[in-house]
Amino acid sequence: MTSDRILRQESAVPQEFKHSDAYRLPPGARSYGNQFNKIYGQRVKKLKSRCLKMANAKWKQETINDTRVVYVNKILDVKSMTPSYTIGTVFMDMKYKPNILEDVSNNVYGAEDVKSSADLSKLDQIRAQAYSDPQNDQVMLEDESGRMILAGEILDNILLVTGVVVGVLGMEVDPGIFTVVDVVYPEAGAQIPRSVQNTGNKLLFISGLHINPESNLALVEILKEYLMGELDTAPETIEFLKSITEVVLAGDSIKCSDKSDQVVLEKDKYRELNKSNYDADALKQLDRFVSELLNSVPVTIMPGDSDPSESSLPKQPLHPSFFSSAGQFTNFKRATNPTWFEIDGLRLLGTSGENINDIFKYFIPNLEVDLSESSAGTDSPVKSEIINESRIKLLEATLHWQNIVPTAPDTLTCYPYETEDPFSLDETPHVYFVGNQPKFETSELTLFSAKNSPATVRIVCVPDFSETGQVAVLDMDSLECTALQIAAT
Repeated sequence: MTSDRILRQESAVPQEFKHSDAYRLPPGARSYGNQFNKIYGQRVKKLKSRCLKMANAKWKQETINDTRVVYVNKILDVKSMTPSYTIGTVFMDMKYKPNILEDVSNNVYGAEDVKSSADLSKLDQIRAQAYSDPQNDQVMLEDESGRMILAGEILDNILLVTGVVVGVLGMEVDPGIFTVVDVVYPEAGAQIPRSVQNTGNKLLFISGLHINPESNLALVEILKEYLMGELDTAPETIEFLKSITEVVLAGDSIKCSDKSDQVVLEKDKYRELNKSNYDADALKQLDRFVSELLNSVPVTIMPGDSDPSESSLPKQPLHPSFFSSAGQFTNFKRATNPTWFEIDGLRLLGTSGENINDIFKYFIPNLEVDLSESSAGTDSPVKSEIINESRIKLLEATLHWQNIVPTAPDTLTCYPYETEDPFSLDETPHVYFVGNQPKFETSELTLFSAKNSPATVRIVCVPDFSETGQVAVLDMDSLECTALQIAAT
């Protein structure tokens, strides 16, 4: 069955909408001289008032020990033994978090040897880059006036990382330590109404192709032949393929053949940023793969961590010179990472996974932590689930936090925005997807606000194709999402 016999349905795709260029940085307007504290200021400016709305709605009439709680505008003004609530930005004090001054010093004066990842299991490769030492980690809340340590059993049952704006209810029992009994997050941004058109259209998410001249391309070839209708000619398969109106390549489309397979046991962001992701042969193969797909279906490609693009977020669209063949097609789009786009009235927000992969490092103990100890910090049910490679709760958390990249710029590099924080949400998408995750997962999350109607979001962990042989299929009518097994890995 050849691709020209598949007459696919078409989706309505607007040329632009409010957020279509939210993460584009015009080359002539970029300035890297700004201080990173400005992005935190913009984040608080956007989210503090929304957090206070939720706090007032929930706690204004609350009492603790028969005493009415009071709102305290500044952390410095929190009084001892007085039930209160306040708003601030979370800061995680963690032993293994990267420190740029130490990284530069190590790079200049010498650091520990880099250890080959062949000596480590896959989990230990991740742990080698993790930040957490559960016995010594501290959660803090700060604002422009000061900082206080947070304590309380509730912290074992919720997810917090550096950069999250939250409201906390409780009491300062010990000096400088605020015992938390409840937490609220910012009010969710409004979600535009969506009319279900019953078109039967489907969207295909693929991530982690890792095309490489030295790798076995059989899996990628099987994927291409399947999508073009050349592998399975059964009538039901052809009907399914006709319903796919867009393919989204959500990052890590290539993998450099000469890139050493190493991890740095001492987190060295400074040296890591100097690694090159350019591989001409891999890019030619990617261009060929995409251009062949474009004969059959529109394709949108996002840059990922292993692709030749900026090391910091937001990553700009892959350079047009990489796509001499694919660039000739009008149904080919190069997107940013993160990116917003709209299809058939459906608003989608997605990343290639860097945000979630970094957040994950806040919850998994570093390689140097002895997990056999009872105090290793893995007994928390919510954190234990994450450590066992379930990332879906991390995606849900970023929507609760109303910030999809809260750890930037602390542990994830980003552009030094001066007048905005585009990672903080002012609109709730219908679909939120994240690429290059260990396995396919999906959930439906309902977000509440003080004034808007509840907003329901379809959340999708797009699996790493090179590891799983799976892609994710989204029904754009029902928003149901399923994994499609293309081939065994």
